[in-house]
Amino acid sequence: MAKGDTFFLRTTIKSDGTNYVSDDIDISAYTDPARGRVLVVDKGFITFNTDAGGPVLAADIDSVIGGRTMGAQACSEKQTALLDTSNNSLFMRSNLYAANTVNDAGGVGTMGLFEETSALNPAEYVGGFIVPTDAIHVGIDATVAWTGEIDVGFMFEVHTEKLSLQRIQELLVSLTAN
Repeated sequence: MAKGDTFFLRTTIKSDGTNYVSDDIDISAYTDPARGRVLVVDKGFITFNTDAGGPVLAADIDSVIGGRTMGAQACSEKQTALLDTSNNSLFMRSNLYAANTVNDAGGVGTMGLFEETSALNPAEYVGGFIVPTDAIHVGIDATVAWTGEIDVGFMFEVHTEKLSLQRIQELLVSLTAN
């Protein structure tokens, strides 16, 4: 449950073949971690669209037949690759799986599978997820390049909070447990 006034932070990143692509949402204007003022994520959402802004189509997956995957994450620390869910800075994760099949003699692909596994999407936290840094890091990665690049959108409902010294110490202990 959100405390006080909430607001939204958003960003979109575009896939780039099989490269890890990332962005940092600067939250330094809302926080002062040294004095206990932190940003708290109450809810978060990840969306997948074509780079033209519409839904993912068979032509975005492959021109004929083939499968594609994409992982997306949000973290409280800068990353260079997708993380395992055991990493303490990871607070949102989603995977997209899509494949085309051939249903005619001409070899034209049609979407045969479109599955999103979202163990942490949408993310909703009782009491919120505390971001003890000055940025929210978001990143995406594909194992095989998509025929059409994919735009991945991230939206967070957040609020700011002042932590007690005891709560800051507890947080530091939990973040260094990796």
